[in-house]
Amino acid sequence: METFEDYLETIDNPDHRMRLSDLFNWITEEFPQLDRKIGWNQPMFTHKGTFIIGFSTAKQHLSVAPEKAGLREFMEDIERAEYKTTKELFQIRWSQPVDYDLLRDVISFNIEDKKDYPHFWRK
Repeated sequence: METFEDYLETIDNPDHRMRLSDLFNWITEEFPQLDRKIGWNQPMFTHKGTFIIGFSTAKQHLSVAPEKAGLREFMEDIERAEYKTTKELFQIRWSQPVDYDLLRDVISFNIEDKKDYPHFWRK
């Protein structure tokens, strides 16, 4: 798998595929400085060689992985949106709306927080 389009083709549900495609397009429009990358068979956005946010899908939800620092920074907002959280990510059920303002804040935080960070992942 080399492109986001390749990834989208692996999603059987056409509604889920379209929703994720719309999300990827929104991120690309909002944050044109980010690069698209497939890593570990999952779509992610990077900036100057460092990880910003990644995504994966399951039957019941979309997982959003902003790294722990971004997750901690916005935990109250994520919980307010009623998204399920784990130590590494939050999950948006397919039946829930995407909180684009929250997503914009999480991505902006990671871009700023990692602007001079020399590694892909936080250590």
